[in-house]
Order: sequence, then C-alpha cells, then structure tokens
Amino acid sequence: MNNFLFSVNVVAPLFVLMATGYLSRKIAFVSEPFLAELNKFVFKFCLPLMLFTDIWGSYEGDFSNTKLIFTAILGTLAVIAASFCIVPLFIRRKGQRGSMIQGIYRSNFIIYGLPLATGMYGQEAIATISMLMGIMIPIYNVAAVIILSIFSETGTHEVRFKNIIKDIVTNPLILGCFFGLLAGIIHLELPVFIHSPLDQFAAIGTPLALFVMGGEFKFSHLGGNIVKVISVTMSRLVIVPLIALSIFVMMGFRSVELSVLLSIFATPTAMASYIMSKNMGCDGQLSAQIVVLTTAGSCFTIFLFIFVLKSMGYV
Repeated sequence: MNNFLFSVNVVAPLFVLMATGYLSRKIAFVSEPFLAELNKFVFKFCLPLMLFTDIWGSYEGDFSNTKLIFTAILGTLAVIAASFCIVPLFIRRKGQRGSMIQGIYRSNFIIYGLPLATGMYGQEAIATISMLMGIMIPIYNVAAVIILSIFSETGTHEVRFKNIIKDIVTNPLILGCFFGLLAGIIHLELPVFIHSPLDQFAAIGTPLALFVMGGEFKFSHLGGNIVKVISVTMSRLVIVPLIALSIFVMMGFRSVELSVLLSIFATPTAMASYIMSKNMGCDGQLSAQIVVLTTAGSCFTIFLFIFVLKSMGYV
C-alpha cells in the first residue's frame, strides 16, 4: 500500500494540474487565444527563468558523474538511431517520418520530467536534473533540426551548420540552461529585491505549463492517423522506457539517478515537437496527436513504472 500511495502522490499532482487546465477550457473559464498567449509566456519567460534559477541555485559546475551523463546521452542517441532506421521502413510519407521519429525520442523532460523526479526525491534530485538539462536540451533540439530538415516536405529547410547554431542560440530553454550553468559556476550573487521576484516567477513555471498543456488538450486531435499515433505512443511510453530502465537497473543505477533517467526516457513527447514539426515542413497535425495521446497515456504508464520500481526497491 505504501508503494501504491508513493506512486499516486508523485503522478497525481501532475494530472490534477493538467485536468484543471482542460476543464477550465471546456467550461469557457479560459479561451483558446488566452491559452495560446499563456503558452507563449510560459515558453519564452517562465520556463527559461525556472531553468535558470533551478540550475543557478543548485549547480556548481560538477560534471563528475560521467557514468550518468554518458548513459543519458548514449541512451538518447540509441533511441534516435533506432527510430531513424525503423520508422522509414513502415512510413512512406516523408513529413510523417520526421514527426514520428521526433515523437519517439523527444521526451517532455522539462515540463513533466522535472516535477516527476523532484516529486520523488525533492531538492536532492534538482542538482542532478539541472546538470543533465544543460546537456540534454541542446541534444534534443540539434537532433530535431537535423531530422526534420532531412524529412521536410517543403524543401525550404536544409541541414546546414548555421541553421543548427541559430536554433540553439535562440532557443529560450537552451538559453535558460546556459545562463543557469554559468551563474552556478561563477557563484553569481544578486540583491534580494531582484532574487526574490525571480524565484516567484520561476515557481509558477511548471504548474502553469501543465495547466496550459491540459487546456490545449483536445480529444478531437486523435482523429485520423490512429495507427501511427498509437505506434509512437507505445514506443515512447512502453517500449523505450521498458528497455532503457531494464538496462539502467542492470548497470546499477538506483534512487535519485534512476528517477532522473526515468524522467528522461519514460515521459511523454514534448510539446515543442509540434511547434518544430509544423514550422519545418513535417506533419504538424500528426505531432499534435502524438503529444496528446502520449500525455494522456503517461499518467498511467509512469505510475506503473514508479510502482514497480518502488516495489522492487530500486527507487
């Protein structure tokens, strides 16, 4: 029973925040234009600020845990490589290939993974998550630019080094990670009248992002492409985490480290995948459907993974 309650207490708050956003839109308490503007505010201001303050406050330039770092990187690259080889064998349309590959590898590490790991281990997990965020977010975005350019249907996006660099240096989340790492390394000190409001704005980042995600959730988006969407959802939420976590457990990862790897490999597809697919000539509608179904399904799959890992004494 304790393991069950532990799992519920980790996942339920995330689900409640999303459900609140969904119900608020359904009863017209908030409008779709409002959610769109709020989404922009969260993506460009709250989340980058949250990343900055979390990393700044808990990170001191420690990259000594090379085993965890290389496991996360190589695991992600392995998922990308496998998806890149397998998806084109079954999907004929180029744009759908790019959207599906991104849907399989690109986890919602920030909005969903951060509160998941901190919900399990609190402040103890933040330093580890902060360190990996500064590494994984650029990898996600660089991979997305390359993959979506290769499978673009518009012919206007080419795989060019300057385009990749531009995407990196202008991404608000990457900038938040970079300046947070820099502030942590140099031990930046700010006066209280600046530090306090920064912390307050940062504190609303995750709950507001989950609220917006729920508000933009539409079951109608699941119409069409159902086989493709289910295939990606099963890959993202079941196959990838099942294989990855089994390997990580055999490698000796436990407690905080395993919870962080869980937040990378078992969380739903990132909302940013829809934005990038739509703007780079791939199937944006398919990406939206993948985000919707993986987000809905993750409430159950993540609960089961946490429950099993907790029952076996690994977390």
